[in-house]
Amino acid sequence: MKDGYYLSTYLHIDELAHLTGIRRRHDQNISLWHKNGGQVKLVHFWELERVTGMKKQPISFFDIDHAKEVINKLLKLYKLTVNDMVEIWGTPGLETCNDYSSVIEYPKLSYHSISHLFSAVMIDTEKFYNGTIIGFAVDGGPDGVVDKDEMKKYFYSGCVVRNGEIDIFPVYSPGPLWFYSSLLYNLREGTLMALGSASESQLLKDFDEIILIEDMNSLIKLFDYIKNLKKKVDELTEEDRGILFNGFDPRFSIEDNKISMVMKVIHNMSLKIMEKNVENILEKYDLNTRDTYIALSGGYALNCPTNSYLMEKYKFKGFIAPPCVSDCGLSLGMALYAFKKKMGNFEFRLDSAYYGDMDLSLQEIMDEGKYETYIKDVSDMQFSRVVEDIINAPIVWFDGQAEIGPRALGGRSIIADPRFDVSKDALNIVKQRQWWRPVAPIVLEEEIDEWFENPYSSPFMLHTFDLKKDKLKIVPAITHLDNSARVQTMTCKTNERLYSVIKAFKDKTGVPIICNTSLNDSGEPIINRIEEAINFALRKQIKVAYINGKRVEFYNHDKFLEDKPAKRPINFLRFTEQEKEKMLNKLNPHNVPKEVLQIYYESNLHTEYDLTNINDVRKLTIHAKYLFKNTGVSIISNF
Repeated sequence: MKDGYYLSTYLHIDELAHLTGIRRRHDQNISLWHKNGGQVKLVHFWELERVTGMKKQPISFFDIDHAKEVINKLLKLYKLTVNDMVEIWGTPGLETCNDYSSVIEYPKLSYHSISHLFSAVMIDTEKFYNGTIIGFAVDGGPDGVVDKDEMKKYFYSGCVVRNGEIDIFPVYSPGPLWFYSSLLYNLREGTLMALGSASESQLLKDFDEIILIEDMNSLIKLFDYIKNLKKKVDELTEEDRGILFNGFDPRFSIEDNKISMVMKVIHNMSLKIMEKNVENILEKYDLNTRDTYIALSGGYALNCPTNSYLMEKYKFKGFIAPPCVSDCGLSLGMALYAFKKKMGNFEFRLDSAYYGDMDLSLQEIMDEGKYETYIKDVSDMQFSRVVEDIINAPIVWFDGQAEIGPRALGGRSIIADPRFDVSKDALNIVKQRQWWRPVAPIVLEEEIDEWFENPYSSPFMLHTFDLKKDKLKIVPAITHLDNSARVQTMTCKTNERLYSVIKAFKDKTGVPIICNTSLNDSGEPIINRIEEAINFALRKQIKVAYINGKRVEFYNHDKFLEDKPAKRPINFLRFTEQEKEKMLNKLNPHNVPKEVLQIYYESNLHTEYDLTNINDVRKLTIHAKYLFKNTGVSIISNF
């Protein structure tokens, strides 16, 4: 391979998909790499939602020119364009070669899943080439964009790595359990996860069944199981207390109690599926877990209780995962697979989560005077003053390069005092979330043993630990209702400024922990630029923000009339409604409905059916009705 810049792109390009909003690839992302000899460096990572404002970025690019225009805007930071790339991978239409994927090497396994797998197992090549790793890519399912036959393959992959030799094979995934539950309840998987552990209500019947999901065929049984489970729980009344369930938790609505009961069953089945995966490997490969790392990727790897459960039960040597374990990190895995395939051995390490955008425009914003009515004072940061501000009220924290992945890790955060329940209440009000939603702690890594049971390093907030009983009353704001917490550990090396703030907070209060939640409003991607952070602080009545080492104090919040998040820098939608209608009349003249179009794309039926041919449209409609009859839902790319 030549030295130089490489671009890995998890995007989708299609005129009709752009115009209709059909989801082909969600959480679209781009990563810029530089190769120098045997060393590979991640230069920058872009999650498109951060620059477009579209949560999870589900909308496709209209055409190749549209994609190149946006990418070149991003690359301008480095005085580069797409023409400067040695190779571009990952997106048909943009890719400059076709030898980067796993389609030939692993013809029975989904390329989407293998990309997930490599996003975890290769983030530290020292461990990959000199250690033992078992890895699992456990998400909802593939996207079928590069690998057109993915729907006919095994959806989920696992591996064993021993000193750089990798064996890849099919595994089972709990991901569809959560995806389908999310559709049934119209709640995000994270909300369902939190609600499942929040209430004390649970079914008394022991659900021992385990549905092993590995491909399209096994999904049908899964959907029927969850629908029937929901139906049984929905029919519960007070008369069933003590017989079918233990009773409704009075802190929650009847509806939330029932959702919680279902999700407890889903969670338990998920654990059994992951146990099956691990034990199959341990039996076949005769591994000692204390000498073996476990690596997880895919959206299900955001399930912190499962990650901690596996670490505790099997006593693995360590845990490996990137902060962007979901589809928002697929360009990472695509690139690492390509480098491994083309180079054999190379050196790479993901040093931190901070590979996103940096914004240094505070002084420029001040000079423009746009917010002079609302900015009372700007001064240099002093750690003692930061601690006072945190104790007084939640603050906005905007510092350096943004973290990558779906969770705030100290780059774009709202920070509060963990010692009082009022902090959690205030943050949930600011974020427009349910009262029972937990707020995550950031803890000094060297202090974690004093505060949590059986802890270990958790730099990317992918683990849940129980708070020690003697600490429960000291930091009530960070605990779930079951006294656990989704923990991020912090070292001076990874984030010196925030580490120093937490240390100063400990010196003042005796507590080496702060509350942390992502800097964004409900339905909004994590904030990316200073102007977006100022807009947020003023709308949410937050008095102090710390921006790249500067203390910014606000006032006159009542005079700020904006009631929506600030616009992001890239206006992604290309056309007016009138222009869209004209183009749709040409591309979809028979008005095929969106839910049928979704299947048309997901099942790669565009090679079989022509949307301008009425006979093909009729056949497509019959095909879609059959799928809906069996599943009740479109089941592929929405994963």
